[in-house]
Amino acid sequence: MTRQKIDDQRKQQIRAAATRCFVRRGYSSTRLLDIARDAGLSKGGVYFHYKAKESLFHDILDAQLLALQERWAADVPPDLPADRALAQVAANHLRLFVEHGDEAKLCNLLVTMSGQIQEYREKLEKTFAEMRSAYAEIVRRGVEQGVLAGDPQVVARGIIAVIYGLAAQASVDPQGRIPLTVEQAVEQIMRLAGSRA
Repeated sequence: MTRQKIDDQRKQQIRAAATRCFVRRGYSSTRLLDIARDAGLSKGGVYFHYKAKESLFHDILDAQLLALQERWAADVPPDLPADRALAQVAANHLRLFVEHGDEAKLCNLLVTMSGQIQEYREKLEKTFAEMRSAYAEIVRRGVEQGVLAGDPQVVARGIIAVIYGLAAQASVDPQGRIPLTVEQAVEQIMRLAGSRA
């Protein structure tokens, strides 16, 4: 195994431990020592890869956003009718929160911190803008195909509100569950999008 691969695996181990610590304790109450203990490493082992908690948190957010972007497009054929594409993309988005309970809590932590730290706010604004654009494009295609209705930008904002509203509720659930099944949530999103199916 190459040194680069070992470093990447160690960083992934540290990010996973840090995510658990951040969602359990909150950002300000988490120390690098807490993260090291959770990861089964020395503080120096964490410090070798991350000199400060802030850089680790940024790395976690960047990895989360990349995973989310990859998940949106996962297994969605480009020639799929827009209503079916929307249902599949929304289901993929929701499954991220269902399958990785800490993701919803981490997202809500980011929302909270974005009110205090400009850099996090900019990152969150950029992410929401990319989401809106992706959803609006699918809805625009659906309107052209006659299978969806409504203003694509308004519908896209509504879809994001539904998904992140469910994520907010999951973050306060003791088991980290969203209050609807993915199928129920997608059904509501399709109604919001004016699905004619």
